[in-house]
Amino acid sequence: MNTIQRLKSTLNRVILPILLLAPVIAGAARPVPDNRVIGEIPQVSGTNQSTDLVGTIQVVIQWALGFIGIVVFGIFLFAGFEYATSGGSDDKAKEARSRMVNAVIGLIIIFFAFVASNTILSFVFRDSL
Repeated sequence: MNTIQRLKSTLNRVILPILLLAPVIAGAARPVPDNRVIGEIPQVSGTNQSTDLVGTIQVVIQWALGFIGIVVFGIFLFAGFEYATSGGSDDKAKEARSRMVNAVIGLIIIFFAFVASNTILSFVFRDSL
């Protein structure tokens, strides 16, 4: 059995059933609670109901950092694609690795910015949170 046949066999036996069962494992197929009727319009929209300044600032910061995180993750994926398609060129591979390291550093900075912003807002506006 060659390598490609082993990979196909592994895909069919292990990975494919896991992917097919992922929604069930994640709990996406939850039953409707007893107190709700199927098709009922929800009373709570799930959006931010807060109208105070601190809550608005927190939401804006979280959205901005989330968007920046998505962009940095996209840069990381693009750098990985460049690394995979470098074709044995050491210069292209080094450049792609450098871009990947920079993307990881960017994600770490975004994480610490998120933690710092929440910490600062909770200390400055302790009474209103």
